[in-house]
Amino acid sequence: MTREEKPTWSVDQGPRAPRPWYQLVLGQWPLAVVLVGITIGMGWVALSHWKRGTFVIGVAFAVGALLRAVLPTDRIGLLGVRRRWVDVVCLGLLGAGIILLVLIVPPQP
Repeated sequence: MTREEKPTWSVDQGPRAPRPWYQLVLGQWPLAVVLVGITIGMGWVALSHWKRGTFVIGVAFAVGALLRAVLPTDRIGLLGVRRRWVDVVCLGLLGAGIILLVLIVPPQP
């Protein structure tokens, strides 16, 4: 079988064999990237660096919007909840709003 020929599957053949657990976990890497960014940001907020932590959280959401816009539907995993444009707009507005608020709030004296 050459690289261009992909094995096809149809409903008539019955249910697909389940993938191993590690493939299921590794298939969720786009969501993991966003969650790791949010976790790092929350850690900085917990260490009293709220502006830096909140900025990282906003960047994580913006990266999520970028990943959702660029990756195909079969690779996006659980990061894709709705239609592509709805996910991109929601994540992009959330990320841009958080980043904008961090930049507008004046530093503490």
